[in-house]
Amino acid sequence: MRLTRSYSTLVLGLSLGGCSAAPRVVQVVAADYALQAPDTVPAGLTQFAFANQGSVPHELAVGLLRANAGAQEMMDAGQKGLRLREGPEHYLQGAPFGVLFAWPGQTSLATMTVELQQGQ
Repeated sequence: MRLTRSYSTLVLGLSLGGCSAAPRVVQVVAADYALQAPDTVPAGLTQFAFANQGSVPHELAVGLLRANAGAQEMMDAGQKGLRLREGPEHYLQGAPFGVLFAWPGQTSLATMTVELQQGQ
């Protein structure tokens, strides 16, 4: 996975498992203070592509959410100014599995492929 640098963070929490073939592609688009992504993604091999339509650098982190954690916990952490590495203390079960970075007006040079497990 190739990475570039970024300064603001958008986080997407997901479940991961073993891999299969032919991933579905999910486009995630960041704007300043907004993230456009599907509300749900079915279980299975999934490739994430990340574009930034905002005016500052953004990143997309993929990790396993803690039980009973969701968007509200991630937003609360962001509003408190917590950094991505502090996610495990607030809403992630362990460290993020991967991160995609995109500069303003650009698409990440990398994609991230993961096997999603069905939610509990």
